[in-house]
Amino acid sequence: MIFFTHLLGGILAFVYFGHFLGIGSNSGGEKIALILVAALFAILPDIDMVKSKAGRHLQPFSTLISLLFRHRGFLHSFIFAAVVYFSVRYLFSAAIAAAAAVGYSSHLLLDALTKEGVRPLSPLLKFRLRGPITTGSFFEQVVLAAMFVLLLVKLV
Repeated sequence: MIFFTHLLGGILAFVYFGHFLGIGSNSGGEKIALILVAALFAILPDIDMVKSKAGRHLQPFSTLISLLFRHRGFLHSFIFAAVVYFSVRYLFSAAIAAAAAVGYSSHLLLDALTKEGVRPLSPLLKFRLRGPITTGSFFEQVVLAAMFVLLLVKLV
């Protein structure tokens, strides 16, 4: 999936599922901050690819990450999503960690819809989840438009 699909996916996931984690009913300013955390973490897994928007903006860190991990490998697993959650919870708070986990997981779920897929339990299992969508295709644009409509429905 492309950058904007992941960005909107992280926001949409927070708006729809944040209340299940006890973070969707926060006050105005705090809720906006948590939405921004979810959006940021929704694009973060692509730091393992230097040419991605996240990778280009986080140089030279992304170069080092890309040397250690291949694209859609360990950083695209729910095991690493758990590492993200517990690290952010330790450093900040449970609410920020939950928003980060929601955003990060949305990235993995969206990438699982693509033909390249993800290995959700990498490096433990080589099992790969794959879907029918080609990254950047017209069908992805349809998914992006549908997510935008879902966000408008929730916010209006």
